[in-house]
Amino acid sequence: MGSITGSTLLSAEVNDFRAASEPRIAQNSAPEANGRAHNMGILDDATLLDQAINGRLPAFDELVNRYRGKVMRLVGSIIGHGSEVEDLVQEIFIKVYLSLPKFRRDASFSTYLYTVAVNRCRDELRKMKLRRFFSFDDWFASNPAEHPHHEGGDPLEPSERRTAVRSAMKRLPPQTRMLLYLREVEEVSYKELAEIFEVEMGTIKSRIARARDRLREELMPYIRGEE
Repeated sequence: MGSITGSTLLSAEVNDFRAASEPRIAQNSAPEANGRAHNMGILDDATLLDQAINGRLPAFDELVNRYRGKVMRLVGSIIGHGSEVEDLVQEIFIKVYLSLPKFRRDASFSTYLYTVAVNRCRDELRKMKLRRFFSFDDWFASNPAEHPHHEGGDPLEPSERRTAVRSAMKRLPPQTRMLLYLREVEEVSYKELAEIFEVEMGTIKSRIARARDRLREELMPYIRGEE
């Protein structure tokens, strides 16, 4: 993560990020930058934040250096350690930088940074749950012989499995889709689902079981090679 520095978040790169193209944040190697960084190191977060809001990128650079390791550990503890952690941490710091003008100062910089990090991790967890839900594996892991495949016997690629599950979901009644999504992806408890749909918990459990069976039936052609 040494490539993340605030002092190189140039305006052109920020504009590219707003246009949905992630900037490359390179390390500033100018000798004078080292002197500025040393001076910045004695300032508290509030002072650095003031300077960063006023456009002094070395101040934001110091905040990044100060909290980068902590954010890395936080993200890793939530989503698991992997190559995607570095990308997420970079996104988090870029988002914080872009939102500095809107920062109301009703919380410390660290609290705001951790809030942004946790929210971004929640988004990533939701995406991971969706990918896992639509991967096919969870539905047929109990029987290794039941693996989705093409008619010729070749296994479906992950993207093909996700497409198959999405197609099968679309063929389910709307309420069945809703139940599966809330239970399997959002992990809403049976108790909460019973309250949402105003039925007994036993009824919800039965509906979820039937919904899973219904989805399994829709997916069976891929198991039998009849797609």
